[in-house]
Amino acid sequence: MLDRMRFEMYWSYYISIEEMLRKTSQYVSPSKENKNTYSDEFAKIILLSCSEIDSILKKLCELNGIICEEKKYNMNVYVDAIDKIRMVKELAYSPELYTSVNEKALIVFPYQNLNKNKAYAGLEWWRDYQKIKHNRIENAECGNLYNAVSSVAAHLILVRALIEFLDEYSGKEYVQENKWSDYMIPCV
Repeated sequence: MLDRMRFEMYWSYYISIEEMLRKTSQYVSPSKENKNTYSDEFAKIILLSCSEIDSILKKLCELNGIICEEKKYNMNVYVDAIDKIRMVKELAYSPELYTSVNEKALIVFPYQNLNKNKAYAGLEWWRDYQKIKHNRIENAECGNLYNAVSSVAAHLILVRALIEFLDEYSGKEYVQENKWSDYMIPCV
């Protein structure tokens, strides 16, 4: 089980990263036309969000009893934890996550191409995160709006998945109803 205080720490960090992404809308509209627009701010959001995704996935592995024999976790190891989480599958494959409700909305399916047998588990935004992490200057174009939105959407999905591990007596029902994004719009 996960205690409520730890969940709230994950949630508050997510909200701070989401707010950083929301503020970029003042300069770059989150639309299909702008998805390849890159900036240092998008790169920063990707680095922060994906780093937190890594931490959350390690926690989800622990909560699901998935132990990496070599203690070397990566997205291909995390696929097992993601596959065990019913909610992640539902959010990853059924509804879209929109940045706004209009005809030009940027729509992302962050875990749609998840495949344990592919490099970076088939996730292009995760591959690009690794490129930014290891050589930000040479891979500046990977710090784009689409990757920022994809990583923040993936982050939201995982934080929401953590709710399933809260004890019933810790306000789980309240958390499920009230911990939603102000930026991402799930459409079912």
